[in-house]
Amino acid sequence: MVSWSVMHTAPSCAFRASSAKSASRTRLSREYSVCMCMSRRVCSTVSDLACAVPGLGQTVAVRTSRLEAFSDGVFAIAATLLVLELRVPPGEGDLVRALIGLWPAYAAYLISFLTIGIIWVNHHTLLEHCRRVDRPFLYLNLFLLVAVGIVPFPTALVGEYILSERGATAALVVYGLGAVLIALAFTGVFLYATYDHRLVGDHAAARRIREEGRFFPIGLGAYTLGIALAFVAPVASLAVYGLTAVFYAFPRLPLPPQR
Repeated sequence: MVSWSVMHTAPSCAFRASSAKSASRTRLSREYSVCMCMSRRVCSTVSDLACAVPGLGQTVAVRTSRLEAFSDGVFAIAATLLVLELRVPPGEGDLVRALIGLWPAYAAYLISFLTIGIIWVNHHTLLEHCRRVDRPFLYLNLFLLVAVGIVPFPTALVGEYILSERGATAALVVYGLGAVLIALAFTGVFLYATYDHRLVGDHAAARRIREEGRFFPIGLGAYTLGIALAFVAPVASLAVYGLTAVFYAFPRLPLPPQR
């Protein structure tokens, strides 16, 4: 009787393990397909953009739509990769308690997604004001996209280590440095485009746009404060990053009139 029970249970356990592995492979395959599809779109846009830009030192009226399409692809991939860090709890134990225990991952995801979304909105608005872009602007924009593309990594660190006594400080410092990098990159793009009406068209409220630039140091100061708090109060540091994202969620740049 015992022998029959063991023989009956073993295949059942093996079947469940096989099903779990199959589901995991299916999930990874689906995520890989999404990322590859988005990557192909970005690469196609990069190819078109590269063909439109002449040699170094030349100013060219590249259509902002191409640059915006390429940038949108990078923003979309970075935002999509964030969700991959939201892991399903193991199949044993109290599910509700396990989900509550994952709050750092949820918090890091929301803050990072909001940050990327705000940068995307302001980037889109800025390009709506630009009548053209030149080669230096393209390189500055690439630097911004590099900073945005890094976001999923520090987000994963925060979600994994914020409750760790030894790892929380390092994770939040890395996150803060990434946020500072984004702030500096966007400030560079903004100042280059708006200085002396370099790229901004006549239809734009250029003076008001420049005035909105006074809010940029607030973000740098807040991120610096978050980095400092990481050494004494990690959760407070994460809260500062979140409040900074909420602050910038309010409209800053004026929308141009419809063309």
